Amino acid sequence: MKMTRGAEWGHNGRGKWCSYKRTTLAVCSINIVVALYVLHSLYTSLYIYSFNDSQNVVKYTPDQIRKMEESVEIRKAYEPIELIKLVKEIKKEFLNEERTLELPKHLKQMILDEIIEKLRGLTSDAGPSEQRGQCILLH
Repeated sequence: MKMTRGAEWGHNGRGKWCSYKRTTLAVCSINIVVALYVLHSLYTSLYIYSFNDSQNVVKYTPDQIRKMEESVEIRKAYEPIELIKLVKEIKKEFLNEERTLELPKHLKQMILDEIIEKLRGLTSDAGPSEQRGQCILLH
């Protein structure tokens, strides 16, 4: 007996058992089931957490509330408000001042002498572009 191609794959003439349509349908069905499970998990976790928050509310007695208010007032009374204002004013003044650095006279003279010496060291026969090149090499 000769085996047909369909018999080799287990078809036995009834069509394909594992077609692309059936495989796609199975994969999509599994994806939908997984997506529904994830949504269900998220919804139940949100419900559980929101329910727990409403039960964990702390209830203070009037005496505890009064003591908390007193402690806040004491903290505010001991804040160094004047010192804070003074520090802010000093910071503003410091930032607004122009910072000019005045060099001492002897230092200015040294820098000036050095510049004059470098300028004298340039050859007088050189053109302006050569002089620029020499100035760059000196630095």
